Amino acid sequence: MKHATQRWLRGAVVALVQVAALQSAALRAQENGPPVLPPAVQREVYEQATSEFRAQRYAAAYGRFARLADSGHVPSACIALLMVRDGQVLFRNQWYATPDQLRRWSALTVQAARQPLVMRDGDA
Repeated sequence: MKHATQRWLRGAVVALVQVAALQSAALRAQENGPPVLPPAVQREVYEQATSEFRAQRYAAAYGRFARLADSGHVPSACIALLMVRDGQVLFRNQWYATPDQLRRWSALTVQAARQPLVMRDGDA
């Protein structure tokens, strides 16, 4: 039973990453203020992070998600928060974020959740 629960949790996290990838274009357009990283760099780093995550190289993925979250990338902030909060349970590892980072990432996530989701033709 424990093994099935772990597989389910990992599957749920992978699904979250996939949903975040689908929503990233719409959410980036809704961000307030200019990103610290140029959009092309954000896309490249996000692709690297999701690739690392899918390959179960979670520490490398977290580093990239945290960097993106620090630059205002909403999907990465959501994933980085999840990894910090539930890392031990889901990945058997713990990651650290400063209280400032946690506050900013949480604010990004809450702000995005309050916005209506705008889907474009290429997002579905």
